[in-house]
Formats: sequence, C-alpha cells, structure tokens
Amino acid sequence: MKLTELIARHNELNQALQSDEVWYSFELFPPKTERGRENLRIKLNQLAELEPLIVDITWGAGGSSNTTSLRICKRAQQLHGLNTMLHLTCVSMTREELKQVLQSAKEKGIQNILALRGDIPKGGKKVDNGLNHAVDLVKFIRSLHEDYFGICVAGYPEVHEEAESPEKDLFYLKQKVDAGADMIISQMFFDPKIFLDFKNKCREIGIKCPIIPGIMPIMSYSGFTRMTKFTTVNVPKEITEELEKIKDDKIKVIDFGVNTCVKMCKELIKEGVEGIHIYCLNQFRPVERIIKGLSLRSSRYRRPYPWRRSTIQKRRGETIRPVFWTFRPESYIYLTNKWKTFPKKEWNGTGFRRIKPKILKKMHPWKSPVRTKQINSIDDIVKTFKDFAKGEIYSLPWRERRLNLTIEPMTEKIISAIQNRIFLINIQPRLNGILSKNQLHGFGGPGGYIYQKRYIEFFIAPERIKLLVQVLKASGNLHYHATNCDGSVVYTNNTERDVISITWAVFPGKSIIQPVVVDPDCFQNVWSKEAFDLWIYQWRDFFLEGTKSWKILQEIHDTYFLVNVVDNDFIHSSSQTEYNVYKTLNTFFIKEKKLQEKKIKEQIHFKNLEKIEKENKILKEKLKELGIKIPLNSIKKENK
Repeated sequence: MKLTELIARHNELNQALQSDEVWYSFELFPPKTERGRENLRIKLNQLAELEPLIVDITWGAGGSSNTTSLRICKRAQQLHGLNTMLHLTCVSMTREELKQVLQSAKEKGIQNILALRGDIPKGGKKVDNGLNHAVDLVKFIRSLHEDYFGICVAGYPEVHEEAESPEKDLFYLKQKVDAGADMIISQMFFDPKIFLDFKNKCREIGIKCPIIPGIMPIMSYSGFTRMTKFTTVNVPKEITEELEKIKDDKIKVIDFGVNTCVKMCKELIKEGVEGIHIYCLNQFRPVERIIKGLSLRSSRYRRPYPWRRSTIQKRRGETIRPVFWTFRPESYIYLTNKWKTFPKKEWNGTGFRRIKPKILKKMHPWKSPVRTKQINSIDDIVKTFKDFAKGEIYSLPWRERRLNLTIEPMTEKIISAIQNRIFLINIQPRLNGILSKNQLHGFGGPGGYIYQKRYIEFFIAPERIKLLVQVLKASGNLHYHATNCDGSVVYTNNTERDVISITWAVFPGKSIIQPVVVDPDCFQNVWSKEAFDLWIYQWRDFFLEGTKSWKILQEIHDTYFLVNVVDNDFIHSSSQTEYNVYKTLNTFFIKEKKLQEKKIKEQIHFKNLEKIEKENKILKEKLKELGIKIPLNSIKKENK
C-alpha cells in the first residue's frame, strides 16, 4: 500500500477514535555479511512487533548489492506484514538499470520509493544515459509508472552541503515535490527548532505535502562522532558536553541517546508533526524503548487481523489461518505459496508444499545460546521452556516471538504446567467480547468486539498420554487431538474432523470474521510433521551424533506426543472460575501423582512379600535339615 494511503487510513482511524496519535516509521540498511543478514531477519520480526506504519530499506548500503535491498523489502512484506519503501539512488545507474529495478520492485509488490540522487562513488563518475538529480528520478518514475508508486524525497533542515544557498536548496526541494513527490522525509538533526523552522519555510514557498522529521538516535559515542564529523549537522552544546562525560560507558550512552530522542520527539509532536521517521541503524531495543517512551504502541489494534497479513498483492485477500503457524509465518508462507487463491478455508492436509530439512533448518533459525548447551536430562529441557515462559529466552524453534505480549496473566499456570513436564509451544488466551481497540489483544480497528477460545499445544511423554486422554475425555467441554511423530497413534474426540473456529470478531456493518481456526487434518498431516522435525533440525543437530544431548532430543522426537486442546468455554473469565484447560491439567497431575504413589506402595508391598517368601524358604530348609516337619501354612501364619 502507498504511504499516502496508509497515512489517510491512519488519519481516518484517529478521527473515528477522536485521537491525535502520530504514526512512526523505521529505516534499516541491508548488511553486507551473511551473519548480518541473519540478524536483520530477527530484527525485522522484532521491529514488526512495534507495528510501524512503514519500514524503508536503504539502497546497497554497507557494501551490499542492490538486489539485497529488494529481497529484504519482499521478505518484510511477505513474512512480517510490513509495508515497505525502497531507497533508490540514480547517479550511478543507467536509465535501463533504473527501469529494471522499478519493474522488479513492482513485481515484488513494493509501492513506495524514496527517490535520491545518491553520492558518486570515490573515483567514479556519472554514467552515460543516466540521471543527474533526484528531481529527474521523480519525473522518470512518474513517466514509467504514473501513480503506482508513492514517492518520497529527502529534505535538508540544515541545507544540503552542495547547495548554493538555503533559498536555492528550498527551490530544488519544491521542484521535486512539483515533479510528483508525495512526501518529504528530513535528514537528521538534533535541535527540533531547526526542523520546525525548515518546515515553516517550506510552507511559505508553497510546499503542501507532509514533511516528516527524520530522527537519528545516538546509539554509540564512536558512531555519533563519526556521523557528525562528515555532516553539517548542528549538535547542541549540552548534547556534546554530556556525551563527553559518559563516552566510555556504552550503557549510559544508549540511555542518554534514548532519552534525548524521546525528548526531541515529544517536542515535535507537541508542535503538530503527524509522523516520526526513526533511523534505526538495525537496532531493536533502543527503538523499542523510544516508542514506549512516547506511548505510541496503542496502534497495535489497528492491524486488520491477529496475525500479520502479507502486504503483497497475491495474499491481500487472505482472511483466515490455522493457529499452528501463528508464530511461524515463514513456514506457512512457504507451505502455501503455490496456492492461486485466498482465502482458503479448508486445508484437509492437501495442497501444501513439503518443507525439506535443509530449508527447515534455515527458517526462523533459533538463535538462543541455550540451543548449544549440553542436555544431561529432561530437566534441562524443562528449564529451557520455563525460561522462555518467563521471558528470559526470546524464542523457541516453534515460536519466533516472545510469549509475554499475550499471556502475562497466565504465566504462573504456564510455568506450573512446564514444571510438570508439559512442553508448551503455543497458547491463546480466552476472550469474551473485549473491545477491538484493546491494546493487548485488539485488531481490526475501532467499534468491534473480539472473542477467543483458549487454545494450548504441547508435547508430552508417551507413558503419560493414555491417562491424559482419560482426563480430557472426562472434562466434557474440551476438544483435543494428539499424535506421535509418524501418525501411527492418534487420540481425538473430534470424530467429525470439523474445523474449529477459535477466534472471531464482530464489527459494525460487517459479517462476523473468523481469522484463526484449528483444522484437525492440517494438524495431523502437515503441522505435526513440522513440529516434530524441529526437535531434530533446529535443536538436535547442534550436537554430535551419539552424544547424550543428541540421544535425549532424538528420543523426544521418536516417542513423545504432540497435543492440542481447545477450551470451548470462552464465557467465564479467570476471576469467576479456573480455566478449564488448566483445571483439567491439574486434575491430570493429581491423578498421575496418586497413581505414582500407589505404584510406589505396591512396589514396597511386593518387595516385602518377596522378602517373606525368601525367609520362609530358608527356614523351611533349616527345619528340614533338623528333621522337624511343620506345615508351611503355620510358618506363614507365624510370620504374619
């Protein structure tokens, strides 16, 4: 979607909610190393959690190829549901090369371009049959693609270093807008008054399009000094003096950078800017702190669905997904990218692509250092799942995102279940008519009501499955499905194989939507195979074959059961009654404990009997030697 359309939709929602919330966008650069690209894939997922209006990707920065920028944009749109903007510099490219890039961007569903002249490489020169200025690039894009692309251009609050004068610089900026640019994003500055003065001057000469401040957070002392050394940016004295005091303390520098950025943005918002553009430098934590410091995360409910819908044209009609891949979108996109139409509401385990092991290894690679720690017992597995539930580990092979955004109220129950060796991999809270603008669980915009059935999914040891199924059957209001790795043993009470809707929403003037479902056939034939394989290809294979760690993970894969449970009672809140799922699990734990205690007592009893029999045998032999004949029954009676 074009940035102008996104802004218009944002403003409509603000009007409906009587809000003046500003939007925000992020800028990232394509790394030049494979490790950097892997890290960026993780950062994209993390930044997507902040729900930016758009992310823009610089053009070939850091020594990367131009095609890398296009690939990152496609990935961000396809997997993370982000709208993207592609930087495009023209000074080193021929018209034919620019034409090819624009066509490739269009084919990948990219609808926004930041049109820049770019810097001539050292020792390089302008190409023949090329474009010399950003205004030429704006005209070129419009001549080829008319209004398909939203076009942004750069503005310089402190004047471009090559400009003849401030007036001439503003004149050239207006030329870019008149040629077809939709919006201006400013270069960095550290004094809000400089930007506000620049914006006023733009308005005075007739520039009416949005003018968005570009903010560069200070994330390191060396980076800050290097950046400001080669620019004409004015840095207030109080900033440089404070940085000099703390330059050797990296944490204090980041804290200062975050606080300075929040202070600047608050001043700009107070003066009426409609958006904030943050140069992220591919960082997540500082940016997350800035957004929280500005209290801007209330925009979460503005997403149309509880999962991130791809922004590429082919999948824009997608309105429903199985719950299993809620936190593994890359897998689901890969499995279904051969489908010709969306939405598709019945999966039946057919039509999916097969994920080969070498591809599965690369999807959402599990980056936690825990994956390489030696495993000496199942208790080490328990600790990993517990640490994840507590937020001490960011992801698991089955989940690329943290739990704490959706299940904080149930953390204690979850940890209790994990402590009892229930390895939880997916969970959804129960909701009964909460407002769609709820910051934690809302989606679809204002005016709606959200409903959800509780859903949990976990692995459990084979010796426990029969008792668990007995307890689940007795619960009466739960649907369950359990399978082993090869599907040879299956337990379920969904005998009709019906698809179960577990999330639905009601909005004014619209039909009820059901965006999240549990499909038993899809679970049995597709997801369970992937879920079991993840034990192997994203955990076991980090250890040498035959080692203790390798054997434990292999045994879990070979013998454990994958179970999902749907709690159909979405009416009662936790304050009225205990969650049925956890109540059932508690019943299971209690029964299991009693059976274990009974087993122990029986073992003690049988050991005592064996001891008595042995003593009787010895006594009988001694009496026989002495020639004394006593009936065996009387011996037993005496022992009793």
